Amino acid sequence: MDDNWDFLLSEFRRLGGIADNVFQKEGKYGRGIFSVDPSKRARIFTPKKLMVKKDDIFLEDNKLRIKKDKEYHQEIRDFFYFYQDNFSWGFGGQETTELLEKGLSLFNSNLKELIKKYALVNLEERHKGKWSNVIQKQFLNARAFNFKNNSFIVPLVELVNHKVRSLPYITNKDGISTPNYPPSNSEIRHSYNNMSPLYRFFSYGFYSEETIIFSIPFSIMIEDINIFCKGMSLHNDSMQIERSGNKIILEGLPIVDVNHPRLPYDYFDEIIRKIANRNIRQDLLLKIIKNNISIRKKILEQSQLIENEVSNTLTKLMHYEINLISSHN
Repeated sequence: MDDNWDFLLSEFRRLGGIADNVFQKEGKYGRGIFSVDPSKRARIFTPKKLMVKKDDIFLEDNKLRIKKDKEYHQEIRDFFYFYQDNFSWGFGGQETTELLEKGLSLFNSNLKELIKKYALVNLEERHKGKWSNVIQKQFLNARAFNFKNNSFIVPLVELVNHKVRSLPYITNKDGISTPNYPPSNSEIRHSYNNMSPLYRFFSYGFYSEETIIFSIPFSIMIEDINIFCKGMSLHNDSMQIERSGNKIILEGLPIVDVNHPRLPYDYFDEIIRKIANRNIRQDLLLKIIKNNISIRKKILEQSQLIENEVSNTLTKLMHYEINLISSHN
């Protein structure tokens, strides 16, 4: 492990990457990145030349490889293969992903239908096709970074675990790096994005006590106006509202924000102001919140009927979301 890690870092640095004062080990949240010397700063920077487009990767002999017709220098290919075989896909990534997907496949039809309708995840579609390709696709989806409007696998930075109350990774025109933290003996972690625990689970495969929760999809008639929410997570402060005739479409709606408790109400007030309809009352938000709790209880009831590690995680996060929504409204 130490020899492989040393070789990985030497090649990473030779090819333009920065890996200062870091090593990989098992921690509280699984394998993660830590400081070698906690009295010094730690940093990883992956340049664009070492990133590989997600769509350029395929499975060959159960190993992740770059498609033959894609233009990558041979030394980049060699580095990527060594990294995937020894630190990512081939070092527990495949097994972890497969355990998750097998657990999800055992969900009953009622639970799958609730997840499809309210978590926006069609498990039947997700698991269509050759099983090895399903696992590869979910593995890459969970690890891809958005860079210049494309999805990339970002070696080494990809090994850094998510933490809710932490800084986001840094993106510039040259590549992606870990946040500029002061020296610490704690695991180096960063925030992936804003997402409800439910969506985090289906997107990344782990339970996380997020501080913000977004509404499930809903459609409500107010007199002759239909308010429809897509139930998406919002990754910035922009408010996306579409209006088509008597239909008002919201991309997403925050219903809990631990760090800013007034946000759901202020956000909803701003929606009402933009719609410019005085017939929409503030208590409508409370009805939406109650509906969110009710649906989550249905998902919880169904997940408790199944006994495996994946359903237990879903049960745990449903309890967390219900309690958080109830205590902040």
